[in-house]
Amino acid sequence: MRCSWNISIRCSRTLGDALKRRPPPPRRPHTFIKTLHEEYDVPLSEDDKLLEMTVVCSGELTNEVTDLEDSSKKIVSFHVEKLVAPQHIGFAIGPFEQVDLSEFREVEDDDKLGQGQAIPIWAYCLPGRSGQVRHACAPLAHTVDYFTLSFGTYPFLDYRIVFVDDQIHDTEHAASLTLCSNRLLFPETIIDPEVEVVRTLVHGIASQWIGVGITPAQPHDRWITIGLSHYITGTFMKTLCGNNEYAFRQKTLSDQLVDLDFQRPSLYALGEVLNLGTFEYEFMKLKAPLVMFILDRRLIKATGSVGLTRILQKIVLLANTASETTLSTDGFRKLCEKITKYRQLDTFWNQWILGSGCPRFVISQKFNKKRLCVELSIAQKQDTMPTQRDLQKESFLREVKEEVHLVYASEVQPVFTGPMTIRIHEADGTPYEHIVEIREATQKIDIPYNTKYKRLKRSRKQKERLNAGAADPNAEGGEDSLLYCLGDVLQRDEEKDEWGLRDWDADTETKMDLESYEWIRVDADFEWLCEKQFSGMASYMYVSQLQQDKDVVAQQESMLYLQGVPPHPLVSTFLTRTMMDTRYFHGIRTMAALALKTHASSATAFVGMNQLEKAYSEFFCYPGSMTPQPNDFSDKRAYKVEMAIIKSFSMIRDSYGNCPKKARTILLDILRFNENSNNQFSDNFKITTLLSALTESLIPKKDATNLLDMGDDEEDHEPMEYRKAVIDELDRYRRNDEWIESYHNCFTVTVLDCKQRLMKAKVIPLDALEFALYLHDGNSEYVRIKAFAALIELGFLTNNSIACLLLNAASTDPSPHVRRHLFEVFCVGVAAIAFGHDKKAEPAAPKTNGVAVVNGDNDVVMGNSGAPVPDGMEGGGDGALIIEEDSTREAEARAAFIARTRTLEGALAALKVELMDNEVLKEAIWKAVKSPVIGFAEQLDILDICQVIYTAVESLTIKLLYPRYWVVTHVGKGKLVFTQKDKIRTKPFTQPPNATLVVEPPQAPLPLPTPAPVMVPMAIPKPTQPKPPLIKQTQNMKPAQNFRLTFNNPPPSTTGGSLPPTPKPATPSTESMAPPPPKAAPKRPAPERTPSSDDRPKKRSKVVKMQLSQEGLQRAMQIQRQPPNPAPVRSKSSTKSASPGPRPSPQQSPGPKAFPGHRHALPTGTSAPRTALPSNPAVNRTPLPPSSTINGRTPLPQNSGAPRTALPPAPPTQRHPLPPSPAASNHSLSTSPAPLHLAGHGTPTVLKFRKPLPGAASRPAPHPATPIPAEKRSRIVKFKVPRDVLRKMV
Repeated sequence: MRCSWNISIRCSRTLGDALKRRPPPPRRPHTFIKTLHEEYDVPLSEDDKLLEMTVVCSGELTNEVTDLEDSSKKIVSFHVEKLVAPQHIGFAIGPFEQVDLSEFREVEDDDKLGQGQAIPIWAYCLPGRSGQVRHACAPLAHTVDYFTLSFGTYPFLDYRIVFVDDQIHDTEHAASLTLCSNRLLFPETIIDPEVEVVRTLVHGIASQWIGVGITPAQPHDRWITIGLSHYITGTFMKTLCGNNEYAFRQKTLSDQLVDLDFQRPSLYALGEVLNLGTFEYEFMKLKAPLVMFILDRRLIKATGSVGLTRILQKIVLLANTASETTLSTDGFRKLCEKITKYRQLDTFWNQWILGSGCPRFVISQKFNKKRLCVELSIAQKQDTMPTQRDLQKESFLREVKEEVHLVYASEVQPVFTGPMTIRIHEADGTPYEHIVEIREATQKIDIPYNTKYKRLKRSRKQKERLNAGAADPNAEGGEDSLLYCLGDVLQRDEEKDEWGLRDWDADTETKMDLESYEWIRVDADFEWLCEKQFSGMASYMYVSQLQQDKDVVAQQESMLYLQGVPPHPLVSTFLTRTMMDTRYFHGIRTMAALALKTHASSATAFVGMNQLEKAYSEFFCYPGSMTPQPNDFSDKRAYKVEMAIIKSFSMIRDSYGNCPKKARTILLDILRFNENSNNQFSDNFKITTLLSALTESLIPKKDATNLLDMGDDEEDHEPMEYRKAVIDELDRYRRNDEWIESYHNCFTVTVLDCKQRLMKAKVIPLDALEFALYLHDGNSEYVRIKAFAALIELGFLTNNSIACLLLNAASTDPSPHVRRHLFEVFCVGVAAIAFGHDKKAEPAAPKTNGVAVVNGDNDVVMGNSGAPVPDGMEGGGDGALIIEEDSTREAEARAAFIARTRTLEGALAALKVELMDNEVLKEAIWKAVKSPVIGFAEQLDILDICQVIYTAVESLTIKLLYPRYWVVTHVGKGKLVFTQKDKIRTKPFTQPPNATLVVEPPQAPLPLPTPAPVMVPMAIPKPTQPKPPLIKQTQNMKPAQNFRLTFNNPPPSTTGGSLPPTPKPATPSTESMAPPPPKAAPKRPAPERTPSSDDRPKKRSKVVKMQLSQEGLQRAMQIQRQPPNPAPVRSKSSTKSASPGPRPSPQQSPGPKAFPGHRHALPTGTSAPRTALPSNPAVNRTPLPPSSTINGRTPLPQNSGAPRTALPPAPPTQRHPLPPSPAASNHSLSTSPAPLHLAGHGTPTVLKFRKPLPGAASRPAPHPATPIPAEKRSRIVKFKVPRDVLRKMV
């Protein structure tokens, strides 16, 4: 509920008052405790004690006064005038320093906003961090002004941002306030995290418009606010970083989404389960802005309007003027259609918002010379993708939570529809765009061809420009320069020889000349989030697209293709020219540097490694040498390329799977000659990159079984010396970090990660003490988290000591951020155990002719002599043992290993087998659950893990000490209080009496009720021979059972005793775009519901206790001896609503039929067989003609026996016998037997009174055409009952 707020906060005035330790209360009243000095929870200096405590809260400050009851306290009041939700009220209290960020506002923004329209912006931080706040928050003033000018008025009076410690998430959004973690702050010398930190802070401001001021109407509408807030964040970052950075990032995120959107819920359904964990929010944060991005593209292209910008302006205007502060999925769609006049959003909504998954296109093309057109075929293959993937340890927590909370994946969409732009660069270099509509899974498109000239020869054109004395290729030029200059560096012959470059051969150039177009781009306007496999386009067309297309997305697509090409010197040539051309976007150059490692192999004579070495020497070393120059990070683009070259060096491998000596030496020299004294920026991240690269170069491509083998001779000690040098460098920077702290202790964190990787690859011996030294509380939170993660990655979760320590830290650490990360580390370790990463599939024992130990399913076959082979005897003799492997054993082991690594069910089953018997781990987990430090959400996370490891016990046995009475009281929240009373039992306990046992077979499912009533014959006992009761004797069955008198009351029913109808789910309106939850293609199929007899209404029994006198007891025994008698037959009503039970016909039927005589009591035993009604009533029962009916009743057929009458409701004094009947219904109810007498007892046996199923007396019988199922049968078993049973019964 949204409302205005008045908030009052009472807190300490100073930091000394807040941290002062309170004296303990006196043990005796009216006594005084004299304290010699004040004690504080944290040691404080005198200046620190006087720091003023500042309260930062949502709303406007209205009052601040000193508390009259305690002068060390103060009361601060705030008022929030705008209607906001409770979750958007936030506050922070601390000794904050205030920083005015409005001083960073540009003069142009003040002029645009007008006088007095600028929003005040304040930042608050802990003492000593104001410089970092100024550096990190410098763009925020411009951000607020940009959003105000672009989308509408800021919804509050001012904006405040507070930086605090130990916050779980990086940002928390409140009204006019953003709570940020101190982890986001960084000094001016750090350049690596600045873009992402600024993006996070800008999103905090964007959430004030969309997210706080405007909220989703329902939980499933959260995708709108999350998508819009991140979308407008991206538009502002485009103004800071440029269009190329924005487009390159959108393409990267799109490829990431295509890979992750596999068996995930839709955006609409995902809003309901965002509370499961941060993984659901991260996925929505990835997909929702991209969907908004392509929606904006389609709206602009279809209508020519400004797209989402105009829609956002309307949304903000309605929120500020008409108080329409909520957004729904249907409302947002209708608003888009109303503003843009684009009426075709239904399909877009169904596919991208209400549906899940991304399209995967397989494209092929062919040029038809006769028709002068390009025949293009586009097929969608997303529904043919594999349905299983290898489970990942990082996503195991999400898989478990979705399994526990029954979150199912949406149906895979076989067809995505919509407009698509196809751009063909024809022979003259002119691009021609064609807009087609994708409507089918496989669509063939004919695109007309326009150019009648041949394709331009790029090589001849370049030679002409070079011979004509063209200007510097890196200089800016005209249109011709834009078309042909990219990648045309290193063209001279001496440069080609020096760099090992190659040109197209003659056959390829001839083939290129015969092509009718340069290249084809599908989805040129980036309107789809999809995967495109354009296998039909030749490799030289991708190269032309890389060098001639100005769109950075087109260049990125070409680089993605070239990254997957096998090693080839020609491909290495184009990658090198791309990396060396500084006019390319730095992201494209970085991709080229990373792709060169593929071509640094023995297949290409390591030409890629030589080109990487030349490039590093050209950019970052002294001329003519490999000695690195001092660091200069003023050009951040060159810094990113340098980091990519270093990583590429470390990933080069020779034919033995090892890093070559030349690459390893280059990396070690770069680290040893690193000089950063004259650089204005820190080299922390460069050193961590070098340390990681050195570690990567030590790890072979395959796991090393012994010491590091670099493929050299045993006499060559260089590999061992190199390994020792790398370990020394790791230890040196780890020790330096203890004296001079790096940014977030990145040196120590990187060293721990490097040693963990080396130990896992068996390059160095396994040593847990390397990480155990950093587990105590005094270390940095980054170091502690990494130390725990390294131990768990090495498989130490199976060590109970490490597991208990991890769970204890994850449940008692005072920092919620540390607790969250340690719990995620624990989940990763549990996933490794479930997947069996520390185990391999056990193959069968190898075949041998010697003495072997036979186990498993192996068959032992003796030789001709039948004698065993003695020790040391070679196989092959007559007496050798031959072990014949059972081929199924290895297959079963492999299948079990695949099941636990690819299916969640197999992984959970294996996890339960591995951990359910570990009592130490069980106690540690339960102790973590009961920890008073963790919150409710953390407790639920641990319980979810418990649910998949252990079987839940839903009962608790309570032992009460007799003979006193006990009283139990339910105090709420599942708590029961047992209280012992003073009353003492005076009557001794006696042996429970024998009881009458009724044994019933399993109930058959009930048929569906039909409204047509028909006559049902009365129930009579079967005239068959008695059979022994179907009682299965067990070891725990006792001869005597507890006995109590029960009165079974069927529940009231208004439907004639049939099952209550299942309510139909509410179907969505045709105007609403919100469909019901998807049912098909679940990631984990929902369990099928099969009808059973358990769905029937249960019998309700009530125990009635009565006090009877001697006369009453005799009367009760007399009633028990009397048989039940039917009531006299009443006259039949003429209405059609009479009971459907059988009644005698008033007229004589055509067949011989006698009226029933007096009815006598039923016999005590069943002596005659009971026959059922004929299955085909049309053959055995012929109705009378219409003229022979009386009162609408049809007489019985001719071949029927004596007439049958129904039991009237009135109880008579005497019961008459029934006439014999030729048929009886299988579902007729059993009648009460006559009183039975036990041998040796004068009193009758007390039997359990059997009642029909609830509502069976009033349930309409099925239609004659419907086959009547067999009703359940029961037998009455008689036991001896003591004489005083009635006394105990009442």
